[in-house]
Amino acid sequence: MKRILLLICCIGLMTGCDDEQMDVVKIDYLPEHWNVKDLHSGHMDAKSVMWTADLLDACSGRAISRIEENVTVYHSYELNRTFDDAHKMVMYMEGDRPYAVCYDSASEQIRAEEIDEFPHFVHTEEGTDILSTPTIRTGTHDELKEMEQKDQGHFYPAPVRLLEGTMIHVTPSLYSQIDLSIGDQRGFFPISHLDPFNAQTEEVAIALGYDEQSKEAYFYYEDEDGLTTILPLVVWNEKEHKHMPIQFEGLQVEQVLREDILEPGVKTPLYTFSFIEDGKRVNEEISLTYLNGEFSTHDTVQNASNSNGPFVYVHEKPLNGAIDIQYPNVLMAEENDISDLMNVIDDATPVKRAGDVTDYSRLTIVDGWGGQEFQLSFKERSKKIDIYLTDPLRNQTFKLSSKGAERFLDIFPEVKES
Repeated sequence: MKRILLLICCIGLMTGCDDEQMDVVKIDYLPEHWNVKDLHSGHMDAKSVMWTADLLDACSGRAISRIEENVTVYHSYELNRTFDDAHKMVMYMEGDRPYAVCYDSASEQIRAEEIDEFPHFVHTEEGTDILSTPTIRTGTHDELKEMEQKDQGHFYPAPVRLLEGTMIHVTPSLYSQIDLSIGDQRGFFPISHLDPFNAQTEEVAIALGYDEQSKEAYFYYEDEDGLTTILPLVVWNEKEHKHMPIQFEGLQVEQVLREDILEPGVKTPLYTFSFIEDGKRVNEEISLTYLNGEFSTHDTVQNASNSNGPFVYVHEKPLNGAIDIQYPNVLMAEENDISDLMNVIDDATPVKRAGDVTDYSRLTIVDGWGGQEFQLSFKERSKKIDIYLTDPLRNQTFKLSSKGAERFLDIFPEVKES
């Protein structure tokens, strides 16, 4: 009998210890905090919110700096948190192996990683092929005339005419930069920065135009959708710290392109400009230099918001985007109170019962891309108020200590009036 009693006591002690050591704060990805949509179509499927955890976890492993081969892009997604400006983009592609490529608002960097397999919601029946290295070719006379017939007068009323023999076609790559140089000056090419989330699969048509009145040159730029834009040919002004137009008196242009691929780090001659400078005709070479883009390999930024987290909100209704994150609907702990408040919550102990629910019935912790929600309840006594936090995912209630409850009410005095 003594042994049985001793065994029961030991079991009771161990159970009590487990309860006391139960973690109150358990941050996880919460699908209800996010909207998920297809990046390009903008379509948001009812099922897509269930993919939140996989998408938020993407690119959190070992980062790679480059994807060297041609790839096929299958799907791209955008996640936006419903109550702040946190967002993330994820695309899945396959070359020699599967990859995930991500951009997020916290790091403002593009990151890539090799993955073993695609998530179940990524279908590989159809995809978009993207080159690893840009291709370039000379355009035809007929293609130039077709571009010339497109009305761009509402952009530039001045007589900008296309220059014969200047049309080229460029097929962009996945992630890179194309620099333009005019002699020893640094210019700006219409497709200078190529990133995976704006990668194009079709050729881009580019030609030069010239305004004899202003003596300025222009790029005609036609994208894969057939939309044409006119951009002034500019060079970088170090003194003004900005790009500025450059004048060419009596400009004559000869295309000298001999390559069909823009090799990394190699200056590729494109045009020879001939113009009048100080009363003499001079020549200047216009070149393109392709540079491989490198994905960020820095450690991932865990905090998804602009300021340092975590953040704690006390609110009346769910933070699902239906209400403004404004006082008095939502109470937000001040930054200098966060440390105390998190300690108060961490020190809460498991209990069997909750209190009474009032207007401010919810408490949400947001930390990085994750969060945790509690039902907030109270039990008023003669000289104090007991405060309870119930985690619905674990069906577990925690009670703040007496001192913890006092500190909580100092931080959120409004809850006493609800």
